[in-house]
This record gives sequence, structure tokens and C-alpha cells, in this order.
Amino acid sequence: MFILLFSAVLAESLVEIVNSDPTSSWVAIDYPREVITLAKMRAMLGDETEVDGLETMEYVEPDGVPTSFDARQQWPGKLFAVRNQQSCGSCWAHATSEAVGDRFAIKGCSKGVLSVQDLVSCDKNDNGCNGGSGPRAMSYAQSRGITTETCLPYVSGNGRVPSCPSKCKNNSTITRYKTQNNPTFTVANVQQELMNNGPLYFRFTVYSDFMNYKSGVYQHKSGKQEGGHAVLLVGWGVENGVKYWLCQNSWGPSWGERGFFKILRGNNHCDSEKGFWAGSVKC
Repeated sequence: MFILLFSAVLAESLVEIVNSDPTSSWVAIDYPREVITLAKMRAMLGDETEVDGLETMEYVEPDGVPTSFDARQQWPGKLFAVRNQQSCGSCWAHATSEAVGDRFAIKGCSKGVLSVQDLVSCDKNDNGCNGGSGPRAMSYAQSRGITTETCLPYVSGNGRVPSCPSKCKNNSTITRYKTQNNPTFTVANVQQELMNNGPLYFRFTVYSDFMNYKSGVYQHKSGKQEGGHAVLLVGWGVENGVKYWLCQNSWGPSWGERGFFKILRGNNHCDSEKGFWAGSVKC
């Protein structure tokens, strides 16, 4: 009871801190418990990508890149819907399967929604609901491939991870779709890559106040560091003079801007610009 009360007080104080700050570029709210709580957020933070060894590059707006870009507008109907990872640290698997699946659709050879569960249960270099990393998950996509959601639907929302199956749910043979490579992109080339080929795996460090994001351009204001999180990078832009990255989260469409959010771009905010991952695909 004390922990629940403490969490409620903490959330309220963070909301007040953000919304009372005249310099704040975003709006915070207290979400209903069914949308998110601090405990639920902590359970969903599962990015383990090692970024300490990656160089922090100075952000310079590349030549030939527009002021704003939104993959949803560039490729209408090609990006799959916002999902909800629920009580499982499978953000890394969501970001990976979404990036690969969206890229197949953009190429004109959609495989349908790709399976998060395939990565959670079968990628043995990662840790299921206990976390994973962009480079390792993209290596799995390249070496083994990812099957469809129809074949292996997501069942780990309760935090439990079943063993890797040998057959699809309907007992048919599992078919997986591979990427061609596994590069790491930087702030120098990630925008061009997104415009040319589609969304990428985007990781950053989460603080307590991020849970309360509703709209605007997120900048950490208050609260302690909670863990690493992986989402899908789908664009960028400028809002009220503030540059941002546009991302698709996996906390359901009731959170943020219908499941999306903006985060400060250009100064490695929350360690968000040390690496971006997505393999190329071929029909």
C-alpha cells in the first residue's frame, strides 16, 4: 500500500513540475492505472544495448534533408499499428520486428505484422521479457529471420516466456524472413536512411517523468533514471522552435500522442543518439 501511495504522489509531483515550468516543451498528465503505472513502465523497459563504447557525434543537419519527415505520411498504410508489450520487457523485440516488418511493406512485399514472440522466445542471444539489444536482435533477423504474428502471436504480455516452438500456432511450418545486413547508423546518416528505406530501432534512457508524457517534445525534467527503452524511429521535425525525433512506442495507443511521442533532437538527449539499427530487406 505504501509503495502504491508513494508512486501516486511521485507521479503527481512530476506532472506538476513539468506543467508549471514555463520553459517546458511538453505536457504531462496522470494516466489511469489501466494505461500505465510506474511499476508497469519499469516492467516494459528492456533495452540492453551497449552504447558506452559508441562515439557521441556532434549533430549537424545533413545536406538534402528536409526540416520535417514522417514515415506515416511518406508511406501511408505501410507502417503497422501501435502495439502494447504489456508486462514484459520486450521493447527490443517490438522495435526490431516493427522496423523489419515496416521495411518489407515499404518495399512492396509485405509479410504482414512480424512476430514479437519469435524474438522473445527464440532469440537465445537476448533475454526475452528480461531485455535485449538492438544489434543482437538485428543479428537474429539477419541470420535466422522473423516469422509472422499470425504464425507466432504475442503471448508474453504477462511476463512469461514459452520455449521456442517448432511449428506455428496452427501447426504449420514456420517461415521466417531475413534482413540482408546489420549496420549501425549514426546521427550523420540516420535521417537519409529513414527517408530511403524506412523506420529504425531507436534506444534511449528513460527517466520517471517520461511515463507522464502526453504531447509536445519530451525533455527530461525530473525523476530518477529507470532503465533503457527501445522504440521505432519514424521521423523528425521542429515544434515551436524545438527540434525533435518522432517515435512509435509500444505502450498502446492510449499513451502519448496515440502511441507516438517526440523527443529532443540534436544533443544526444537521454543518450538517444549513440546508435540506430535496421537491416535492409529484399523481396
